[in-house]
Amino acid sequence: MAVNLLVERNVLVPMRDGVALAADVVRPAASHQVPAIINFGPYHKDGRGGLLGVDTVHRHFAALGFAAITADLRGLGNSGGHSAGPFAPGEAIDGHDLVEWIARQPWCDGNVGMWGVSYPGVTALSTAATRPPHLKAIVPIHATSDLYRGVVSLGGTASGFWMRADWGPRMAAYNLMPPLLHDDQRRWQDIWAEHLAGNTPWLQAFTAHPEFDEFWRSRVADMANITCPTFNICGWRDLYADCTPRDHQQIKAPKKLMMGAWKHEFPDTGKEAPAAGMREMERWFERWLKGVRNGIEDEAPLALFVQGRRGLWRSESNWPPKRQTPLELFLRPDGALVERAANAGASASSHYTYDPTVGIHSLLWDPWTTSLDPTHLRDHSADDARSLCFTGAALTEPMELIGTPQACVELAASVLPLNLVVKLSAVDANGQSTLITTGWADLGNLVSAGQRSLVSVDLRATAYRLEAGQRLRVALSCADFPRLWPTPLPAKLQLFHGQSSILLPVCPVPAGEPQSPAWGTLQPELLHSDNDLGGSQGWEISRDLMGDGARLSATKTERVRVDASTELAIDHAYSANVAASRPGQAQMLSTTTVRIVQSTGVTQLVARTASTAEQTSVDVDIQIDGRPYWQRAWQFSGAAKPPGP
Repeated sequence: MAVNLLVERNVLVPMRDGVALAADVVRPAASHQVPAIINFGPYHKDGRGGLLGVDTVHRHFAALGFAAITADLRGLGNSGGHSAGPFAPGEAIDGHDLVEWIARQPWCDGNVGMWGVSYPGVTALSTAATRPPHLKAIVPIHATSDLYRGVVSLGGTASGFWMRADWGPRMAAYNLMPPLLHDDQRRWQDIWAEHLAGNTPWLQAFTAHPEFDEFWRSRVADMANITCPTFNICGWRDLYADCTPRDHQQIKAPKKLMMGAWKHEFPDTGKEAPAAGMREMERWFERWLKGVRNGIEDEAPLALFVQGRRGLWRSESNWPPKRQTPLELFLRPDGALVERAANAGASASSHYTYDPTVGIHSLLWDPWTTSLDPTHLRDHSADDARSLCFTGAALTEPMELIGTPQACVELAASVLPLNLVVKLSAVDANGQSTLITTGWADLGNLVSAGQRSLVSVDLRATAYRLEAGQRLRVALSCADFPRLWPTPLPAKLQLFHGQSSILLPVCPVPAGEPQSPAWGTLQPELLHSDNDLGGSQGWEISRDLMGDGARLSATKTERVRVDASTELAIDHAYSANVAASRPGQAQMLSTTTVRIVQSTGVTQLVARTASTAEQTSVDVDIQIDGRPYWQRAWQFSGAAKPPGP
């Protein structure tokens, strides 16, 4: 039976300091009180952030008897004020006030939830950590409490492509866009003027704060403070594959964890092993906002997809599983990966020359490459060939790794700064190398140049099954380009074999058939919107055969119908290049073009960025009907990462 819905646009919600946030509300038209859910993020409720997926999800929940609210962060979209930078502490305070304001509305029964994918998932976590009295449940998807650890600085290294050529530059454009909903009172013009005057490109954060200083510490939400039921959802190939299980461990409230094979995408639309994330979110909110005893809290609290040639779901009770049995394998000077034999290779060492192009052949696993078909060949042997590799014997029986591997490497670095990258792979009989997980460390924070030191590197959490006949491989290098900003100096690494090893989280395979979750029906159609007019992604890697350079070029396009008279087009082109002999000259470039076509005219915003190790420049130009309207340029100086001791 169809439910009549009431839609309210640009409802102004007052914050404690008087700034008004703009929110859209969709709810049942009937007058009775209902619970509410909130999506609170920076991607414009009237643009791609609200219309591509969130709007259809919210209409679905409204038809189920919820009020669904999409709100713009302070200083963005149609909300007042100006932005205080990415993941600002004030977002959690605003989220708290938003929850409590909604709970007081005559159409709300006082039970409020929050959800979101990526940034709106982060605000759900940070808001919950402030304990709003009426926040009764959250569902953060691909989110983390600690952005510095999760994406800004992998293992303490300098941020690379995703912060300084992809997401960071795109946000420089989004944060200066005009509000897309034009009210009759022309409030939108004052809001836009406020944003243009007060918003600084978020790229500044990554150059001004390369270390884990107070800027980033103030942005870490304390998961132990969360008291509302929390359902964490993430993918093993996502940015936050390591952070989500760690956050989950710290939460003391009723909780559930789903970890799938996905990249930065919703479970129902995952290209590999999709799961009923939407239905599970429905059940979570039905239980904790409506009080429906649907049994979700009685089920196994963890659903983990164990990746591999024969991937499968497992239900688990703990993270990591209590049956975990650590297995230590040692890196032999002959390239073998073995259990310890008495004094074998104890006095030997191996040498490796830093190649800053390593990493470019691992991009198929990257969270952002969601358009790439995972069934394509995912061999990254070309990166292995440029690394120092240690390969084990063929397995005689299946092996499941569930948990967090840890490498312990004794080494000496010729110069600093220098990174250490550890990759764990499964190798087939034909030599194809499939990446399992990766760990990173900034040696400048851990050792002195020329000093022999023992370094521990935590690899990202994973769940992976190797079959009989496959072999394990550990690959060591000093680069993961373009995820990490390359260190500037040619360098050599000496590896000592006596204590160098990797500790693997081996979980004995349970007897009988795996306890697989009983998923409901997938609902990918709820993530599709008629407002989506189409988009595309393009990825191209290349090597200079006449020289020693490597390059990544990428494009992303989106087309959105805002309303009957407005269309939004976003085109983002970005690139990164580095030469093996000149790592200090690495460069990352981007151009983001936003074009808003309305019956009254055309507004175009172009943001261009250029980043080197020492400097990032941002240039934004806005034209209305082809005539200059606003222009500004910024220069942010500062090394990608200060030199170590």
